[in-house]
Amino acid sequence: MHRINRSHSIKSRLYNTTFTQKKNVIRFFSNNNNNLNSFKLIYHNPKIQINFSKRQSQIILKRCLNQDTNAAGVWDTFPDPFHPIVEKSAETAIDDENYPRQKKNPPTDGGGKKKRTILSPRVMDAVLTTVMGLAAVGLGGVVYQAWYEWNEVHKVELAFKKSAPLLKSRTKGDRFFKRKEAAIINKVISGEIAGKYYLLVGERGTGKTQLILNAMQKNNQFGVVFCDAHSDSEIFKVRLGKALNYTYREDYVGQLFAREAPERGSALLDVEKALNMVEAVAIKYRNKAIEPKPLVLIINNIHSFKDDEEGEDLLELLQQRAESWAATKIVTMIFNTDDYSIHERMKRDASRMDVIRISELNSDEAMSLLKEQRKERRKELRKGREESDDELKEIVDTIGGRLSYIDKIAKEDNIKETAEILKNEEKTWIINQIGLIPNFEETAFDDQKYASCAWKLIKEIVKSENHSVPLNEGRIITGNPKWIEKMDHDNIIRIDENQNIRADSRILFNIFDDMVNKDNFEEDLANVCERVEEVDKEQRTRELIWSKKNDQVVRIGKPKKSWFFW
Repeated sequence: MHRINRSHSIKSRLYNTTFTQKKNVIRFFSNNNNNLNSFKLIYHNPKIQINFSKRQSQIILKRCLNQDTNAAGVWDTFPDPFHPIVEKSAETAIDDENYPRQKKNPPTDGGGKKKRTILSPRVMDAVLTTVMGLAAVGLGGVVYQAWYEWNEVHKVELAFKKSAPLLKSRTKGDRFFKRKEAAIINKVISGEIAGKYYLLVGERGTGKTQLILNAMQKNNQFGVVFCDAHSDSEIFKVRLGKALNYTYREDYVGQLFAREAPERGSALLDVEKALNMVEAVAIKYRNKAIEPKPLVLIINNIHSFKDDEEGEDLLELLQQRAESWAATKIVTMIFNTDDYSIHERMKRDASRMDVIRISELNSDEAMSLLKEQRKERRKELRKGREESDDELKEIVDTIGGRLSYIDKIAKEDNIKETAEILKNEEKTWIINQIGLIPNFEETAFDDQKYASCAWKLIKEIVKSENHSVPLNEGRIITGNPKWIEKMDHDNIIRIDENQNIRADSRILFNIFDDMVNKDNFEEDLANVCERVEEVDKEQRTRELIWSKKNDQVVRIGKPKKSWFFW
């Protein structure tokens, strides 16, 4: 029997502990009351054999005393700094005794000396992990960048291949599409003609857009993109991006980690980027196609661009691309406008531009188209009588050959009544635009000045033999070329291919003829012109008052309205 002065347990503190060993069986007894005759069995282990001749057996004995305790949670009243009671758990000590670990030989150099490493293995693992992570992120970024650039070009390419379901021609009557202008437009959109870009000029309602859409349908809209212009450059940018299926890199993930460029937000810069994508797609399509044909980009209603610095820059940007693409024959651009002023603005820098003039139909073509559409209308309704040629000629003489008017009248049952309604609507509109007011107030000075200039020009158009006035004479009559541009933009007059000013439509000419031939027209126009001169003189005149009061103060202002002179 062996006696141990002191030992610890988790539940209680044991003193005067005694253990015995018989036939490989260990028993521990405790006597906390210092009674030599009373011992209590506290531990029994039949499998552990202790050899007191070895130091390792003493360590195992300590572990047996504390095998159910946690090494970090043992509290010792008298700690031994050199031989702590708990160094390892019992299981670890037994494993070390039964399965001794092999010592690893440290790395040596050629002379047998130990190598000295600057970084520890943990630091090396951390460095390797960081390098591998950065390499994976960098490789992923490069792959994403390459895929994104390819996807941007691919989306724009699909915009030229897929047809837009909203772009359909609804004009009935094949006679309208047998015009000589329609044949040229069909060849341009199909890609048979290359090396030029085109400007379609015509009045509102003459069917310019219908000719373009019909040619797109014949070509199944392959290789063609159609976009409407707008006075706001930001809205035009959005429309162009939607037509080209281009998002201006707004869905690029890399923008989350990059600072926004200072030039970002300019609509002109975004339009330039969209045109760059069109050029990249055109070059790719040209290299892949067996019979390369130019792609077609159509900008409709470019007269919507404002006549200011921003509008000039946008029109210049589009025209420069049209010139360069026409020279390389990769893209053909078509511009559609109602205003002759756009032709004058683009003519300054045009070298490869062709102008296609779309006018309203003549009397014979208008009668033929109206008769054809009325026949189709009767087939749909399965009722109605056929109009005579005299009735149709009377209608055509009233409304003219404007396509929008013919389509509207052909859908109605009573065509005469519809023609009168159209005439009254146009008359009401023109009076609201340039109606004469003899005794107008000063606030309406600008409007009446514009109206007086317009009616002077209209009077000369009505009284001329061929119902037209040369453009240079019109500038002299109005006194300001801006008024002619404004009248053209307001669809009051039109300028034909021979530089002659005419009424915008036949129905407007009939209204002008009726109003100019009235008895009081000359008197009203003279009164308005006199009133304009009077108000203009008052706005430009200032009076100088010399007063001896307040130390000879000089005051400059408008003259007072009075019947007496001072």
